[in-house]
Amino acid sequence: MSKMDKLFTQIRSLLLRGAEGLGLLLAVLVLTYLLLGEDSGDYVISVVTNISLFVSAVTPQAIVGVAIVVGVIAYLRGK
Repeated sequence: MSKMDKLFTQIRSLLLRGAEGLGLLLAVLVLTYLLLGEDSGDYVISVVTNISLFVSAVTPQAIVGVAIVVGVIAYLRGK
């Protein structure tokens, strides 16, 4: 079972690094848009538009639901 645990740990680490990298890419694109405005290019503008649509679609109830799930997971891991 130790080999499976190592494999899952490596996969989880790889996925977390990928998520961090994509988050950094989004942050750079948003910063580019903030610095250059409408002259930043079609791709950057489309990414910022999609982010703003996603943020406007997320309701406060969804945020509370995610917070409850994260809290339950943290509580159960602490046991």
